[in-house]
Amino acid sequence: MLVEMHLARILIREHASAQIIELRELHPLHGEGRSFPIVIGTPEAVAIDRRLSGFEVGRPMTHDLLAQTIDALGATLESIAITEIIDGTFYAALVLSDRDGKRVEIDARPSDAIALGIAGDVPIFVSDQVIEDAIMPPLDGFE
Repeated sequence: MLVEMHLARILIREHASAQIIELRELHPLHGEGRSFPIVIGTPEAVAIDRRLSGFEVGRPMTHDLLAQTIDALGATLESIAITEIIDGTFYAALVLSDRDGKRVEIDARPSDAIALGIAGDVPIFVSDQVIEDAIMPPLDGFE
C-alpha cells in the first residue's frame, strides 16, 4: 500500500556533505503520523530549498530544465513514488502521464524527484514497507 506523505522539513547544515529531508504522513491515522529521514547531498538539498522558497535564477537549473522538458513534451508529473529501500538506499519513480494519458514511470533518486515535484505541489507516495523500514527516533541536534 502507498501512503501519501509530505516534505515536513529540510535540514541544511553548513560544512556538512550530507543533508537531511524528513517525510511525514499527510493524513495520519494517529497523532502526527509516521515520519522518516532521507540523507541527501548538499546540491539536492539546496535545489529543494530553492524551489520551496520560489527563488528565481536567471537561467534554468537542472530540475527546472527537466520540468520544462516534461511540459514541452505534453506530459504531466502526476506523483512521486518511493517504493524501496535497499541497503539504506531509497528508490523512487517519477510517475508521469504522457499526452495520451498513458502512465510512465521513470527511475529517480528521491531527492531529485522531490526537487522536481515540490514546486508543482506534486503528491509524494511511499510504500508502507519503506516507511516501516526507515522509521527512526528523532535525530539529536535537529529539533
